[in-house]
Amino acid sequence: MSRRAVLIGGVGLVGAAGTYGALTPRGRRLLGWTGPDGVVPNVPPVPVQATPWGAWMGTAGPTVLVLHGRGGSASWWESLGLPQFLNGRGFRCAVVNGGEDYWVGLTPPVPFDAALGVSMGGFGVLDIASRRPLKAVAAVSPALFPTWEDAERINGFASREVWEQHEPLRHTAAITSPVGVWCGQEDPFHDPARDLARAVGAEGAFEHGEHDGGYWRRVLPEALGFIERRL
Repeated sequence: MSRRAVLIGGVGLVGAAGTYGALTPRGRRLLGWTGPDGVVPNVPPVPVQATPWGAWMGTAGPTVLVLHGRGGSASWWESLGLPQFLNGRGFRCAVVNGGEDYWVGLTPPVPFDAALGVSMGGFGVLDIASRRPLKAVAAVSPALFPTWEDAERINGFASREVWEQHEPLRHTAAITSPVGVWCGQEDPFHDPARDLARAVGAEGAFEHGEHDGGYWRRVLPEALGFIERRL
């Protein structure tokens, strides 16, 4: 084999490896293929009133229970821009401060008509929806676990029995409320989120996007609109 043939073959291998790398989630992120980051709208925020359990965002209309991701809080939602995204909406949000237990021990502090959650909060609102009917449930990048081995790695459940009782993927038949699911293709929870969406006939989208604030700000207007149309 000539030296030229060897060089061409080597270039082909490098090109193939580069293409394969670009098609992985990490490669797509590096190439900017994960979609644009959403931005907080340049509008006045709705009033935010701190409470012992979190905060009210907005002042009138039906109540939407809002659950944050792991390690978040009501202030996390403020930094995400929820008070601005709520400007002009016909409902208010009860934003609850939680811990690290994937919301499995949550007693909602107020009556509510619909629910919104991101990541761990997406798990939480889908779990609630498997236990009671709601007018709308919006789950953004829901952190779902097809197996106990997947769930055990994040150390978010007291036991396998607790996970089995609450994992939404195990209780899709009990979810009868209108559901919207949004999860990016570069998100590690993409496949289980898509499986749940199919099982419950959810609306939503599964375009390019990561498990981060840029993606959540991009799809938050869609999730809020999904809720508003059903209240």
